[in-house]
Amino acid sequence: MNKVFKTKNYIRIYCILIIGLLCFISIFYYSCGEQLYSRDSEGNIKEFGATNDTGELTQGSKAEQIFTSDTDTIQNIGVMASNYGREINGMLKLSLYDMTENKLISQKEFSGKTLGINQYAFLDINTPLANMRGHTLKITAEGDGQPGDSPTVLYSVENHIDNQNIMQGAALNINGNETAGIMCITMTGRDNVWTGPNYWKIALLAMILASIFYWIAAIRYARGKRDYIFTIYQALVKYKFLIRQLVSRDFKVRYKRSVLGVLWSLLNPMLMMTVQYMVFSQIFKSDIENYPVYLLSGLVVFNFFSEGVGQALTSIVGNASLITKVYMPKYVYPVTRVLSSGINLLMSLIPLVLVAAVTHEEFTKAYIMLPYFLICLVGFTIGFGMLMSALMVFFRDVQFLWGILSLLWMYLTPIFYPLSILPDSIKNGMNANPMIYYITPVRDIVLEGITPEPYMFFQCAVITAISLIIGGFIFKKAQDKFIFYI
Repeated sequence: MNKVFKTKNYIRIYCILIIGLLCFISIFYYSCGEQLYSRDSEGNIKEFGATNDTGELTQGSKAEQIFTSDTDTIQNIGVMASNYGREINGMLKLSLYDMTENKLISQKEFSGKTLGINQYAFLDINTPLANMRGHTLKITAEGDGQPGDSPTVLYSVENHIDNQNIMQGAALNINGNETAGIMCITMTGRDNVWTGPNYWKIALLAMILASIFYWIAAIRYARGKRDYIFTIYQALVKYKFLIRQLVSRDFKVRYKRSVLGVLWSLLNPMLMMTVQYMVFSQIFKSDIENYPVYLLSGLVVFNFFSEGVGQALTSIVGNASLITKVYMPKYVYPVTRVLSSGINLLMSLIPLVLVAAVTHEEFTKAYIMLPYFLICLVGFTIGFGMLMSALMVFFRDVQFLWGILSLLWMYLTPIFYPLSILPDSIKNGMNANPMIYYITPVRDIVLEGITPEPYMFFQCAVITAISLIIGGFIFKKAQDKFIFYI
């Protein structure tokens, strides 16, 4: 057995691991709440542009839209109607039928005087309609007015095939005649999620897998075989004092002889947000709700990554005198540089929270999951920083290239612009940008007040692990040659 570790140490670490995992699982369950069981439906009918109308729905006129529900629970549904921009007296009667169960769900009459130009008239659905997926629904629009005094309902013929995908089994009939197009309908609802009913089974499986993984690693290490988890753990414990000193030194040196000192950690993101807000707010204000928080949340995340990698970049070259005199695992140097930048990250969260409060964003229980994504972000930055610091030893040009690369990376990340303005070809390519997987969940928490969906947690963990594995592997392969180049 490894002399450094005794059996009680393995058991103690295992207990800490399991308790920590159980706490995370419980906190995650609490923060998600209803989202684990249902979420906003992706199968909802989306709003799409009106390109035609049914003509006046006078007495005896009728328009019918049949479609198959692709939503589990329907919360509300509306039809786009118009009064032609004039005051009319004719009534519009909307009815929603469930043809699968052969019953009337909702019916409502609208006075022409209450209608506007191309606005939605919503049916009353007081209790959400559950278990509606796969049901054939029919919406009818009828009028009772005279010609010149009756409303109309609008429909779309543009991208008809695409709209057919949105509304399965769609068929539009106007006064008994089948018509090419789809009635302009908007519907919101929620879809059931399988994770809710199975959550604790998944949690139990995760704890079992974590236990198996841990004890395999422990047995390997106890038999004298190399295991990175315990090797790194021992190094961190052994050199924790020196690590604290390096982190403290890097943070203090950054603001040495600065009048404002650490206040720059608060002012820097605020000043950058102010400048970029003045430049971009007029361009994107109509596309983004609460643009200041949207902008600042992206800046906080990306600025930490850019700064952390920039600091780690020179960690080996800049500590040449210490490396040649004191033995310590060399990966500690880029790690401590990123951790010192992590102090800036924590401080920059203060102006983010303040701006969110000033703009009346709601502080929800989703905030308790924010540390998870920030820890993943730190891990991703450490991995990337180790890679860049190793390259820097052999190629000094890397420090200049990083300035250009980080600037390009920033503009390729939706920090100050919305994804909606990008064409689909570029939008799909954005999936290759790892920073999106950290910025998006942070914005979900701060802007939407909701816990990100479970797959986002998995994505962040996987991307962080890949960064650490690749960065650590290249750093390890190159570290023995550092002495000849620094």
